[in-house]
Amino acid sequence: MLSGRTFSAFLIVGIFFALAFAPTFAQTKVNSTGTGGIHQVKGKVYMPNGSATDLSIEVELQSNNYGSLKLRTDASGSFAFENLAPGPYTVIVNAGEQFEIARESVLVDDSIRTPFPSQPVPKVLTVPIYLQLKRSGRTEQTGVVDAKWTDISKDAIHSVDKGNEAALDKDLGKAEAAYKRSIEIAPTYAPAYLALGKLYLTQGRLDEAITNLHLAIHYDPTDFDARLTLGVAFLNQKELEGAQRELSESASLNKTAVMPRYYLGLVFLQKHDTDLAKTHLEAAREMTGDHVFPLLHRFLGIVYAAKHMNKEAVAELETYIKQDPKAKDTDQVKQAISNLKSKMTNFGERSE
Repeated sequence: MLSGRTFSAFLIVGIFFALAFAPTFAQTKVNSTGTGGIHQVKGKVYMPNGSATDLSIEVELQSNNYGSLKLRTDASGSFAFENLAPGPYTVIVNAGEQFEIARESVLVDDSIRTPFPSQPVPKVLTVPIYLQLKRSGRTEQTGVVDAKWTDISKDAIHSVDKGNEAALDKDLGKAEAAYKRSIEIAPTYAPAYLALGKLYLTQGRLDEAITNLHLAIHYDPTDFDARLTLGVAFLNQKELEGAQRELSESASLNKTAVMPRYYLGLVFLQKHDTDLAKTHLEAAREMTGDHVFPLLHRFLGIVYAAKHMNKEAVAELETYIKQDPKAKDTDQVKQAISNLKSKMTNFGERSE
């Protein structure tokens, strides 16, 4: 995200806290059912104050192409979905009536080339989820009432809430009808277009998703979530210029958001612009602080290796393995580290 409701995208934006890594992944609850691939989406659920939750919370991974997978977090809030095929997914966390439902868009995309000699490389996407207390403006009847929508019909807002409930129950037809009903009642209500766009994105209906996300932005140009989600939709469509534009806008709307910077780094990697990929991935790393984000370090290692910054590449790839010792590409990454250290020795560089 990786919320903001970000890929929370990725999105998970704005607030990151230090945490101890080692004890958590040893206990991680795993759903290995998969969708016929080799990739993994994992993460951890945090309370609004940044502490790890000790509750057992249901986490759902939705995909229109492959259905949905569920599990419950372990005692430290960790979870992992394994054996995933490439494509768009949505992580949904419903922690109960006290908290907002958290949704994070995740793009599993294996199109980025890596320097590691191997068969297709498994990707591990890490999605931290930060719970948010329900806003004071939310009631059972009217949903979230932002000050900018005080003139919007309560029926339109309530219809979006009904759509969200139907989406959680995987009644996507009912959800779509509810969102469309909200738009009929209030044609300028941007959150309805955003909800509909997200629904279409999870269904792989990219053209319809992009159309509705554009409308959400038209009626609310400052909506970070809409900009971010549109950027993710363009990434799914391999429309790199559009993805770059919208992710840049979302980054400007929330300058502390990690996921826009991270995805911009991947955009520029795919455009073979390692200078800008480095700039954005380094910015994302700076924002995460001590927070665990293994894949960020992996891609930074790839960028540094491509730029012949061998010492920096080794450091990032070693951090990747340290943060995710069970990564499926560990052997390939270790070999890449060994090769980089050999180059450093040959050229008289120090490896430590």
